[in-house]
Parts: sequence; C-alpha cells; structure tokens
Amino acid sequence: MPTNRKITPEFLLIGSSPFKSAEEFISTAAQNPSPHLIRIPDGETSHRSNFIAWQHSRLPIELIQPRWGGQPSLRASGKKYTLADIEPVGYDDEALASYATFRELKASGVVPPDTRFQVCLPTPLGVVRGFIVTEFCSAVEPLYEERLVDAIQRIQEQIPASELCIQIDLPFEMAMLEVDRGRLQDPDSYWEAYFSPVKQGILERITRLVRAIKPGVELGFHLCYGDFAHAHFVEPGSTDLLVEMANEIVKAVSPAHQVKYVHMPVPKARDDEEYFEPLRGLAIGDAQLFLGLIHPNDEAGTRRRIEAASKACPVMFGLATECGLGRATVKEVNSVFEIAAAVLKG
Repeated sequence: MPTNRKITPEFLLIGSSPFKSAEEFISTAAQNPSPHLIRIPDGETSHRSNFIAWQHSRLPIELIQPRWGGQPSLRASGKKYTLADIEPVGYDDEALASYATFRELKASGVVPPDTRFQVCLPTPLGVVRGFIVTEFCSAVEPLYEERLVDAIQRIQEQIPASELCIQIDLPFEMAMLEVDRGRLQDPDSYWEAYFSPVKQGILERITRLVRAIKPGVELGFHLCYGDFAHAHFVEPGSTDLLVEMANEIVKAVSPAHQVKYVHMPVPKARDDEEYFEPLRGLAIGDAQLFLGLIHPNDEAGTRRRIEAASKACPVMFGLATECGLGRATVKEVNSVFEIAAAVLKG
C-alpha cells in the first residue's frame, strides 16, 4: 500500500442490512473491529431491507404501475387527489422505534457516546417515479412530499439534533440523469424524468426537501447506482457525473443547510485511475467525501481501489461500501467490517 494514500479514519454505513432487528444490527456495527464508525443507521431491517418497496402500500392502488400490482380499473375519471389519498409514510415511526433501541444501547455502553443515529430517506421524486404511472406523477409528488416532510419534522422533534444524521438516497435521480445523457436505455420509461430540464428539476426538489432539516442535524447524500441482484442499473463510466452532481447539490443546498458528507459508489472492477480522474474537479467545500470501494470478501481489491483513488482524488476520503447491504448476507457484512478494520490499520 502506498504511503500517500488519502483515506481518513472514518467508515460510513449506507443504510440497509440483512440483520433481523435494529438491535442486532446496531450492536454488531457498534462492536465491529473498526473504531471509526461515527454514525450508525438502524439497518433498515425486515420489510425495509429492499429500499422503498415497503412504500407501495402508502399510495393509491389505482395509480400504481401495473408492474407493481396497480389496478387502473379502479381509477375514477377526473378525480382530484388530495393528502387524504396518501397514507403516512411511516419513516418517522420506524426511526423513532429504532432510536429508542439506539439510545438504550448507548446508555449501556454498547454504542459510543458521540455516535449519531443515521436515518436514511428516499426523495419524494424517487418513490413517486418508482411506483406511480407517469401521467399522475406530477399530481402525487407534492402530496407524498408533504407526508415525508411531516415524518422528518416528527423525527427531529423527538431526536436531538446533536444525535441525528439524515442521509438522502438518490438512485432515481442518478438514473434519470443517465437516461437524459443517453447512457441508460429505458424502454419502459421506469427511470425517465417526467419534467424538464432534468438536472434543474432534481436540484430544485432536493433543495426544497433539505429546507425541512433543522440546524445541527447532520446531512449526507448517497449518490446511488442501485444494487438490485448486486448490479447497478447502469455502470458508471467514471466519477464524472457523480462529481458534477456532488458539486451542484452542495452549491444548491448550502444556503439552506450545510452538507456534512457525499457518498459515491465504486464498482468492484474499477481499480483504475481513469475511473477516479474526474475527482480532480471535486468542489464540495467542507463536506466530506466517502468512496464506496469496500466490497465483501475482497480486501486485495479494496486496497487496489484505495490506491487508484488516492492518485486522482484531491481531498482525503472516508471508506464505505458502494450501496446498502440489505441484499448481502450477514457473513458478507462481517467481511466488510473486517476489511475496513484491516485497511485502516495500514
């Protein structure tokens, strides 16, 4: 390993896990061999392990895409949808239940006292694009946004700002941009944006959501390329779009809230400097960069990816996996912790 590697001691968990309960995941994470885990999510266990799939039931069945079991025959002609048609999203209930466990584990000394509780959230755009038929997306999105903002406010009312980190996950946003660039083929219009210009619309929506986050609460962004069946919706050709969006997001939201970190995925096969070269144009101010270059059972590859990233990246970066671990096995999660500890030692 070269002596000029640019990794910081911090290790970031993205969100989901294969563990059976928040207590099991938080306890495992807190006691992992790496001592530099300063935020711990609840693992998005059980029905939440597959990202937004559990939000399906919050939306009107007649507006759900047929591929997800929607029933357009129930649609009433000319119906105007209101907030009453959108069920509460439930992210607040899940976060507060897990925070109670987190607090107990902190009080008992399992979780270090300065560790923050990390809540990972999708955007309204992601949920609506993921489930709703295109012609109704524009009508449903502000209603779902209102529900999600209500959940964020309730979370912040009951979790001290000094203990809270909110991470916003952006897979649909990255996919929309790749479709707009012509790199992602989307014959079924699953990823395609229903507004234009795409990047401007995404940034406006992110900025609006961030305004709901209170001062003192940490804010992070996960620039996600998906992990369905351990595959991306399209392989990033390099970090160019990731750097572009990181720069744009920080610039757009900083007047409303400081960005604490930005996370970028690194495909397992990309241990070449070319993938990381666009990082030379990174401009995210004081926000910390996390690179998702740890892959389960691949310590040697992780070290190669660190070496390649260190040659191109102009700033120090923390370590992470490239996505959540909800589709991994417990054994694979444990290997991630072991690799993180090993490479941080040198």
